[in-house]
Amino acid sequence: MHIPEAQRSNTLIEPIIKSRPKVGMIVLSTDLTCEHDFHYLRHKRQIEFDVFVNRIHFQNPITSKSLSDMLFELPSAAAQILPDTTLDALVFNCTAASALLGEARIKQAIDLPNTPIITTAAASLQSIQSAGYTHIDLLCPYSQSVSYQLAEYFSQQGLTITSLTYLDIDDDRDIACVSPASIVQAAKGAVTTAGQALFISCTALQVVGALDALQNHIKKPIFSSNLCTFTQVVEQLNKATHRHV
Repeated sequence: MHIPEAQRSNTLIEPIIKSRPKVGMIVLSTDLTCEHDFHYLRHKRQIEFDVFVNRIHFQNPITSKSLSDMLFELPSAAAQILPDTTLDALVFNCTAASALLGEARIKQAIDLPNTPIITTAAASLQSIQSAGYTHIDLLCPYSQSVSYQLAEYFSQQGLTITSLTYLDIDDDRDIACVSPASIVQAAKGAVTTAGQALFISCTALQVVGALDALQNHIKKPIFSSNLCTFTQVVEQLNKATHRHV
């Protein structure tokens, strides 16, 4: 077999002048849902930004300890996302862990002072408060104790929890398998007249795909972990670029 002598191209290489925003995302190693939800929302809303995902080790069951243990994995998980490249935002996409650990500890662990860090718990809080709601019904897929911890986080940040409903599932792979019909049924049982809005927690729960059905049955605003995180990412990109992505 004959291979001709290679020749170096004399093409003038021109760089891309305007590239899409770059968003890094740290996702639990066991999460089956959030990447799909982000791609779905980008396509549905025709918003252009690139998502670069790295997985962080997580060991089920979902407990305070297993959630807290991820703090020590955050530095390496963040550092492996496009090293030496400036990100427009970096997301730690876990509601329960970011509520338990707190935004300050997460930012300190990631240690990227020039990169906006978005956590799912803070993004959810921001979305709810920006919409003007102070009283929320809260639906969680977790155990009672983990659900209480999330409720305490929201309460400490100024929200009034008008009801707390939990599904008592301790493995996020099982959470991802909850059907849209079951999500709707649980949501119907979670809403109260006192709540101004319903927040459905967990990045693994497939709420985004069930939103149309939920809105047909729940006659009040509905917020979810992945939806709120996506919203805050878009707001951060708009703020940084002074334009709408």
